[in-house]
Amino acid sequence: MNYKSEAGFTLIEALISVFLVALLVIGVVGLITSFGKFTRQDLVGMCLVQAASSGIEAKRANPSLTSVDVRCGGYTIRVNITGNPPTNPPAMGSGQSACADVVATATIGDRTMVLRDQVCNFPEG
Repeated sequence: MNYKSEAGFTLIEALISVFLVALLVIGVVGLITSFGKFTRQDLVGMCLVQAASSGIEAKRANPSLTSVDVRCGGYTIRVNITGNPPTNPPAMGSGQSACADVVATATIGDRTMVLRDQVCNFPEG
């Protein structure tokens, strides 16, 4: 009598196959999840830089401005702006600076971007 296995799968082979497929699925889901997380972090970082830059430009246009709200990527970003650029250019040869440090701080949740720049008001001539 021949007791060799017929062509087909045993229960152990089927369980091992299911286990390997489950490991593969878990790995792929983990990759997709981490990709989504890092893509979101990149978007938030980009929005923070753009919002802080917009804050500096808003201060150039309106020196009395202290904050702006910027929309980016579905977020509303509050940008606080400090610094007092001269509203009128100093007289030529007066020795007064035509520039001032301006700091724009953009925040989303627990992430913050601080951008510093010089805002100047030069006399024409």
